[in-house]
Amino acid sequence: MLTDYRGYTDFVNSVDSTTSMLSTQARLGAEDINGTQFSVGKSGGSSFEFYIFKNESSAATVAISQSGIAAIDDYIYYDTINDSLWVGAYSSSGFYFINEANKINSDTNYSTPCTLSGLSIYPNAQYTAFAASGTELYIAYTNDGTSYLQRAKIEGQNDSFTITEIGNPQSTQDMGIDGQITDIVIHYDGYVYVLVSQNGEKYATDAYLTSETTKAIYSRGAILRLYSTSNGFKVSAKTGWTEDSRTIASSNKDKNPFTPGSDNYKNYTFYDVNAYIPEYSERNSHFYGPRRFVAIKPKELAIADCGANIVMPDYESQKNGKLFKHNRIVKVDLYKFALESSSVIDLNSINFSNLSLSGSIESVTDFKGLEDNEEK
Repeated sequence: MLTDYRGYTDFVNSVDSTTSMLSTQARLGAEDINGTQFSVGKSGGSSFEFYIFKNESSAATVAISQSGIAAIDDYIYYDTINDSLWVGAYSSSGFYFINEANKINSDTNYSTPCTLSGLSIYPNAQYTAFAASGTELYIAYTNDGTSYLQRAKIEGQNDSFTITEIGNPQSTQDMGIDGQITDIVIHYDGYVYVLVSQNGEKYATDAYLTSETTKAIYSRGAILRLYSTSNGFKVSAKTGWTEDSRTIASSNKDKNPFTPGSDNYKNYTFYDVNAYIPEYSERNSHFYGPRRFVAIKPKELAIADCGANIVMPDYESQKNGKLFKHNRIVKVDLYKFALESSSVIDLNSINFSNLSLSGSIESVTDFKGLEDNEEK
């Protein structure tokens, strides 16, 4: 199951470098244990609605009769352990969760937010992902630029859930990394797996800036393995994370062909970039920016990974710099808890995120050729 940056989802049995998106609808999707495919769309207004499609046929509309509702970014979660499709939204009043949406066959209306016990709703927060299985609930959100994960207990039934926090929220920094939580899965093996992605410049997600004021750029991520405790959760392990930065600089700066003081000299004198991006030689053992679980199996997880590498211009050979975008499927072996380097599939026609470059490294005026510098 592949979802691109527009929120379009395709169900696929296999992928290769030529796989492209066929869907023209902004929906998220899940496949149940029986092979039935569900896709879910949403709309706002005075009554927030989820539209549930079963094998591409309209099955039911689930309405929340309240204004001011927003969907969680990754607003669906399929609980494989209990065969239950969850959908989630929130407002300043609380959370709205609907359980067993895959078993609702007629239009249904809900209006009551979950009762919260010790769980805060942050009015300026962006809720990015959730996972629910039985009474276990994990909710991820970003508040004031920091991403957090909260464990909770959810009890009751649709329109009368009660949510009770378990322990305090932990930031990604508390968990030993940095970035935004993008997806969560509660796995058969008893662990919880969490994807974290950090891409772009510090305050411009997915935008790569190359200027004098740029302090650092990022294209990295990790998968965390968590286990529950009496007062929340702890990190058991992490993998795929790029800990240290490297310097990306123009080559042969002494061969700069532009006259000092000229506009071209000012515009095309490129500053070194402090980059938290995997070394090119380590690209198949590290993430560029994991976005979503695309397949969940007992022994492995398949993950949509998206990010970029940057190469600066070479003044002597007059080769342009380039932003190399990487959209790929990677697998994590759960026994070794490591990326399977031999199974990485680079996709040429799908963008999991809308990456952009701010700068002129790809079109240097007065360079004689149009050749790009090689990725390294």
